Amino acid sequence: MLPYIRTRFALDHAAPGTVSLMQTTRKWSLLVPLAGLALAVVLLPVATARWVPFALQDTLGYLVVWVPLVAAAVVAAVLAGRQTGTRWWRALSWRSSGIGMLVGVFVALLVRSAAFVIELLVTGRISGGAVGLGGTSAGVAELVWVLVASALVAPVIEETFFRGVLQPALIERSGSGRAAPGIGILASALLFALVHALAGASLLGAVITFIAGAGFGVVARSSGLLAAIVAHVVFNASGLALVLANAPMFAVRPTLGLG
Repeated sequence: MLPYIRTRFALDHAAPGTVSLMQTTRKWSLLVPLAGLALAVVLLPVATARWVPFALQDTLGYLVVWVPLVAAAVVAAVLAGRQTGTRWWRALSWRSSGIGMLVGVFVALLVRSAAFVIELLVTGRISGGAVGLGGTSAGVAELVWVLVASALVAPVIEETFFRGVLQPALIERSGSGRAAPGIGILASALLFALVHALAGASLLGAVITFIAGAGFGVVARSSGLLAAIVAHVVFNASGLALVLANAPMFAVRPTLGLG
């Protein structure tokens, strides 16, 4: 009984802010998403190993990143669901209004326009941002796979992980001040850009990816995760459209540079 009495006495006589801090329970695990991110980085070189057939490198390049991120997102959501007493898939802030979706589209086009300007100022040309092109002709099946993977699958997986799981975990650990959401958004965007850089994006591509990640983070925070996914889809699709309109039908390498 003595430890309980001491704890109760401390709570009864502590300042209101201290009591609130002591009684606050964090919803999101930070260790789980960071572990998933680290595993994805470690596995990245596997996609381009000599023993991997060239025809499989594109697909493997996506899978070695996606599988750890999906696993980490599910585990983190399960743990968050236990904290709140809800189903794991409901732990994520999926809900977005029609206006939120429009906000996502607007932010995506704004970021893509900013990417055009930055690339034009730095390189003197516009080639689609961080998108890289391989040197072998792409068949129809490969081209369809690249379009689906980059414009649909990647946005869903990456937004669920970076903005649905990692970002709120970082915000929870950024203090209780008004700057906490901004710190969490920027930290998540930085890690987002770092993974793309390690996956093969150029320095300019990483900078553009950081800006895009920050934009997606603001959308997720203000309008919900689904709106952030829409923003990511529009951003990637606009980059792909520009590449395909200005280049021969070559395979887009899996650098994750589209965002």
